[in-house]
Amino acid sequence: MENIEIEEYPDEIDGAPVSVVRKKAGNKDGVANSDPGATERGPLIQQRNGTNGAQPFSAHEAEAQESGKGSIKWLKEELNEKVFWEIRLWMIIIFVFLVIIAIIFISLAICAAIHEDEDDIFDPSSFTFPHYFDGSFKMPNQLFTVDLANISSSKGQALAAELKTKLTDLYKSSPALGRYFSEAEIYAFRNGSVIADYKLTFQLPEEEKDQLRNFTLSTEMVYNVFRQFLYDQDSPESEPMFIECDSLQMVSGR
Repeated sequence: MENIEIEEYPDEIDGAPVSVVRKKAGNKDGVANSDPGATERGPLIQQRNGTNGAQPFSAHEAEAQESGKGSIKWLKEELNEKVFWEIRLWMIIIFVFLVIIAIIFISLAICAAIHEDEDDIFDPSSFTFPHYFDGSFKMPNQLFTVDLANISSSKGQALAAELKTKLTDLYKSSPALGRYFSEAEIYAFRNGSVIADYKLTFQLPEEEKDQLRNFTLSTEMVYNVFRQFLYDQDSPESEPMFIECDSLQMVSGR
């Protein structure tokens, strides 16, 4: 009768237990005889890898996994490249747009610097022909005194200077009449609250005097500029320098 002894030994490669069958021959008395050549490895030996006993992938599964990883990597690279080029394209578009805007502004600045309006080019020395307007207006918030009756008095000169500045600023700022305006003069004050008599002097080019007197410097034009100024007064009626609009009178002196 044969005695079979099964022993486990660590595998030389992975350290997994290996079943070893050792046959022992026995005699009729049941005494086992050692048979060194009878040692056999068990038919079922479980190979374990470095995955702590996990079943390894087959070659097909490993190939599929590697293929999937490669596809994901390729997709990421494609997406990154696409995003990169889109960002670069937008940067180029924005840069071109900013360059165009800069060119437009620079062009406008250059044109504004070098452009000269022909109407602004004139020689004041050629304006030698005088043209006058006389008139009056009422200042209802001023109290007439004996000092104002004398235009040479200190009070008369002070009020006349304020009115002269007011009329000069009015006509000098006029786009149509400013270049021709010469001076304003207050030459008398009269009773009636205070009524101021004034004179306006314009200088015209000799060769254009007739045309200007009939149109640009007509009595109607000069009067309307003054009247519009009075309509636009910001000062309340209690202001001492307030001029009553309806009291404005004007005639052409020559």
